[in-house]
Amino acid sequence: MRKYTGFIVMLILWIGLTVGANVWFTMHPEISQVNLIISAGYMLFLLLLIPIGLPIHSRGLEILLMLYALALGALDVATFLRNDNMLVKFIAPAVLAPFRGLFYFESHISLGSFAIYAAIGFFAAFLVFAAGVGACMVQERE
Repeated sequence: MRKYTGFIVMLILWIGLTVGANVWFTMHPEISQVNLIISAGYMLFLLLLIPIGLPIHSRGLEILLMLYALALGALDVATFLRNDNMLVKFIAPAVLAPFRGLFYFESHISLGSFAIYAAIGFFAAFLVFAAGVGACMVQERE
């Protein structure tokens, strides 16, 4: 069990931050700079999970992050295309909720929501690639 403590702690922290961001954006739906900072912090946390998974020797964390980013990208595209699938309607708000703060820039960018969804999609693609590289770099415990 001691072998998996780092993985379990990081997984609990990740779930807690995701649920916390979802609750925050549900309670404060207005688009503000605070929401932008929370979204940017969540994105930074997701990126920091990659180097954190290396010293705790957790390939599982990297693979879960890669699967999360893959689902994020797929749901991002499905949401942008306004897919009426029942699965997309229930899962997309939960997965995309921590990124609602990025829509602060929607009125400042000429492309509007297309640019925001594209930025989320590019972030998801980068996260899949980076987590995949991180999973390959994890060394097994001695």
